[in-house]
Amino acid sequence: MWKYIIIGSVVLFGTAAFIFHKNLEALTAPGGEVAAIQTQYQDAVNKNKNIALDKTIKAYSEMRTEWLNERKGKADTEKTEFENKAQAVQEEVSQLSARYDAIEGDFKRLREELNNTLLGISNSVGLEESATDPEEVASHVAQLMEANIELERKVAQEEATITALGKQSEHLNSEIAKAKKLQQDRQARLSPPDLKCSVVKCDPEWGYVIVNAGIDKGIVIGSRLAVMRGDKKICELNMTLVETNRSSGDVVFNTLLPGERVQAGDTIVSVRNDK
Repeated sequence: MWKYIIIGSVVLFGTAAFIFHKNLEALTAPGGEVAAIQTQYQDAVNKNKNIALDKTIKAYSEMRTEWLNERKGKADTEKTEFENKAQAVQEEVSQLSARYDAIEGDFKRLREELNNTLLGISNSVGLEESATDPEEVASHVAQLMEANIELERKVAQEEATITALGKQSEHLNSEIAKAKKLQQDRQARLSPPDLKCSVVKCDPEWGYVIVNAGIDKGIVIGSRLAVMRGDKKICELNMTLVETNRSSGDVVFNTLLPGERVQAGDTIVSVRNDK
């Protein structure tokens, strides 16, 4: 029993395998169903590509047409502008031509005036009356101008010298005036009104005061100086010894404020400036 079942099974399996093989050959054969489906698929793909290509070509054509129209519009505008400019240039050329004719006439007139002027200059600078060569006249005028410049330079030097001498004279006069004033002050025993120095040391017992200025500040021996503390005058000094940068004097006791005495650091001024 099992033998027949096995044999039947083998026969069925073989038959099924044969049928499957035949169906597979039918599907995969060059003219089979699979080939037909592949052909249809490829046709569809190609058709789709052609449609996309047509759309691209159409879009490109529209874009190119638009671009060409835009370029044509710009070209027409540029052409119009060029024509307008050409017309303006033509008008300008006409105006320049008219101006050239006018300038040429003015040049001839100025040339005649120049010849007449050169004749006059020739007479004034010592050239022959017939000398109208501009270069010759210009050269002679240039020489005269150089000579004039040299003369002006010498005059300027002389004026500078005179000015310098004047300043020196003013300075000497000022120094002489100062010397005369100093001599007058010394004769009158007056120290400079703008004098300002200070007390270095004071001997209250003898009323002897030393200050930090002398001939360098113009202190005159025998002059009166005021001792100041703030705005208050303490006393006056009679200067008895004057050195280069130090001097000394005695306190004039009838000018000393009651209860006060001269101290180091007190300010010394001229009695002419103690108010």
